Amino acid sequence: MSQIMRLRVILDTEEDVFRDIEIGTDAPLMHLHFAVLDAFGWEAGELASFFQSDESWSRGKEFSLLDMSDPMAEKESQSGDAMNQSTVGHLIPELGHRAIYVYDFLRMWCFYVEPLALEKANPEGAYPSLCHEFGTPPAFDSKDGDLLQDMDLPREPEDDEPYRTGDPELDAYLDDDEDDDLGGGEHLSIDDLDDLI
Repeated sequence: MSQIMRLRVILDTEEDVFRDIEIGTDAPLMHLHFAVLDAFGWEAGELASFFQSDESWSRGKEFSLLDMSDPMAEKESQSGDAMNQSTVGHLIPELGHRAIYVYDFLRMWCFYVEPLALEKANPEGAYPSLCHEFGTPPAFDSKDGDLLQDMDLPREPEDDEPYRTGDPELDAYLDDDEDDDLGGGEHLSIDDLDDLI
């Protein structure tokens, strides 16, 4: 490992929360993925992607956690942009470039990644390493309420209220109290059916 990059990883929250991580430029992006989650105290297990970015933090080329390349495509046309096939240097080739990291595409945790320094690696150092912490990150599942906010979920019916499915036709059928053809809505025994035939 010849060079390390010190990255400031800023969590997109109302409070200021960031971590500074040192990592080799030749380290796989998968290592940075785990280093970010570890630095913020979250466990791995959700989908994630890195995106190259610019000064206005727009998303550019994607480096996904899963290899999304087409196995049937010609080898020359495959992009090879999975985290395990790309390095930190591919994501941020030099100072002045930026990146975005998105973790869990339902909760959409977004991190802004900005390089602070590029220097020679310490031969005795272990990388990636967390070198600075600021702020307390929210709990990973704190966005769960946001996931349910715009969903029209059925509520539990009261004891005296009929059950509602949400389907108007089915609810109308369930509300229909008219007598049926088998004896005026009463429950019949199998012996009573002989009289109807």
